[in-house]
Amino acid sequence: MGIILKNTILKGSRTDIRIDKGLFTEVSPHIEETEEDAVIDAEDNIIIPSLKNGHTHSAMTLLRGWGDDMKLKPWLEEKIWPMEAEIIRDPEASYWGTRFACLEMVKSGTTFANDMYFNLPQNIRAFRESGMKAALGTALFDFFDTEKTTEMKALCEKEFKTFEQNSMMQYTVAPHSVYTVSKELLSWAGDFSKAHNLPVHIHLCETREEVDKSFSSFGKSPVAYLKDLGLLSPHLIAAHTVWLSDDDIQMLADYGVTVVHNPVSNMKLSVGNVFPFDKMKTLHIPIMLGTDGAASNNNLDMFEEMKFAALLQKHHTGNPELMKAKEIFAIASGSESSIFPHISGEIKPGNHADCLLLNPDHSGLNPDHNTLSNIVYAAGSSCIDTVISGGAILMRHGKIDGEERIRTGFRKAVKKLFS
Repeated sequence: MGIILKNTILKGSRTDIRIDKGLFTEVSPHIEETEEDAVIDAEDNIIIPSLKNGHTHSAMTLLRGWGDDMKLKPWLEEKIWPMEAEIIRDPEASYWGTRFACLEMVKSGTTFANDMYFNLPQNIRAFRESGMKAALGTALFDFFDTEKTTEMKALCEKEFKTFEQNSMMQYTVAPHSVYTVSKELLSWAGDFSKAHNLPVHIHLCETREEVDKSFSSFGKSPVAYLKDLGLLSPHLIAAHTVWLSDDDIQMLADYGVTVVHNPVSNMKLSVGNVFPFDKMKTLHIPIMLGTDGAASNNNLDMFEEMKFAALLQKHHTGNPELMKAKEIFAIASGSESSIFPHISGEIKPGNHADCLLLNPDHSGLNPDHNTLSNIVYAAGSSCIDTVISGGAILMRHGKIDGEERIRTGFRKAVKKLFS
């Protein structure tokens, strides 16, 4: 049975859209329905591609507000990593943290997340229940301990063997960073990803301290270090990437690396530099947008992320023409990177049916001089009426099935974790 969305507004024109087997199959001013079709009257809702979160740690919803207003290193070492050790010992907490994150993301128009965390089976369970799409991998740390290196390799191999990859879920290899992962484990992660055609997801050049330590330890930048280890490739997804030299940026371009901009987290943790968007755009580097985790953002709202990203570029460079609304929306909807084949950023036949219906009466969408500008700068996620992922309706008229059960389970998990 297919779905027909009647009377949507697509790029300013009233349009009917047919969805079948998870794909957009027909986009036309008028589509004749059959008895087998489920027909939804969109009532002149504006239809747009859904948003894609390129870098997050979903279960960190459990740590929202825990350790705010701290510098990154003490924040990690004194607040986050000790509590994450507790989360690792409590897989059910990981489940509820991720399940609650999925609820938050769907409510704010996100249908895909590239996630790096712990207790992978519980994270898979949560994403599958939510109906979202996801790329998932366990955050690999060995802190240069050879025994831990062996343990991480074995865990990754075991997870991959049992992971059921499909159009909704993809496995990733996720070494945390060059300052928490040994040369041996990084090299192995690159080889493993190439052998199985998997993405590699890593934090890269997030802080000046990381770069300085790389030069003192390895005699080169983190980007050059990864190049020498064979990790720079179209398989690599590098999150943050704000402390880059021109040579670093050129290397990322030469090897087709996808970078993920995380403006809110970067500003909150005061990483001290700004994503070099203009240089990356000039070199056609694939770009995604991400929220990071809820402990460092403190939400998972990609509408908010778009606005901050655009305004930060304009403010930092003194150029109001940089990162236009059209550009940041294309990045946020997944159009500017092809590393994940199961997401798409355009509503057309053959593409995956991941989309949002927006309430045209929302104050932020009026007057409609420029719809994309309204979406990026004015409307916010409160304008969303309906969310569709892989052809399935996850939210309709702002309601999600089982929402109160998820909220209750999450609150109990937080209480247990912090008791």
